[in-house]
Amino acid sequence: MSKHIDDSIELERYELFEHPQYLFNLEIERRDFFKLLGGGLVLVFALDVLAQESGGRQEGESGRRAQNNSTPKDIGGWLHIGEDGSINAYTGKVEFGQNIRTSLSQVVAEELRVPLASVHLTMGDTDLTPFDMGTFGSRTTPTMAPQLRKAAAATREALVDLAAEQWKVDRSTLAVKDGKVINERSKDSIDFGKLTKGQKLLKVISDSAPVTPADQWKITGKSVTKVNGRDLVTGKHRYTSDTKRTEMMFGKVVRPSAFNASLV
Repeated sequence: MSKHIDDSIELERYELFEHPQYLFNLEIERRDFFKLLGGGLVLVFALDVLAQESGGRQEGESGRRAQNNSTPKDIGGWLHIGEDGSINAYTGKVEFGQNIRTSLSQVVAEELRVPLASVHLTMGDTDLTPFDMGTFGSRTTPTMAPQLRKAAAATREALVDLAAEQWKVDRSTLAVKDGKVINERSKDSIDFGKLTKGQKLLKVISDSAPVTPADQWKITGKSVTKVNGRDLVTGKHRYTSDTKRTEMMFGKVVRPSAFNASLV
């Protein structure tokens, strides 16, 4: 074979002498690159904040959230304490393996002064959870964690108010611990469930809700056993692909084995 390149062979000539058109211009300045990148992050942040702060409401006794792309302002939209004392928190965010089921549960447990195991997190159930634009851009920790923290702190304060009213005492004498409100003077205590009687707490969540300072955290930010971890590794956890329904139909992407192929 000749050592000279045959210019009549277009493909070889292109591959050897032409620059692929899909390559980035590597001469872009570092400062300009980060300006472009920063603009994208600001856009993602702005869209998420608009969704979180657009106001909200609930409708109907079924507990279904109004489909108006809004964020509930009342405690009942984010947290519910059952008559048995069970604690359920709601978030439109979903677990993709980033362990937010654990970190968000820690936030709630911290503010309610309960063990981590006492908190159940309902995630991504559109019949129950507040509207959420989606789980993307690493927005869960900076947006959803503070929201649930404020909701849990507001719940704690509402429980103290209920106990103070029931006992006819100064609320400053009361403390919250292990799922109970305790009168530090008389040592009387009452379970969360007995205070709420399973009813929704409709108090508005204030931006000034007294959240726990970081230097006083006992659960948040600590290394804990992954919530639901055993179910994940033993196969008990049910993923979307494990779901089976009566007369359920399945779809499949069929790709051609060659160019210009057609379905038979």
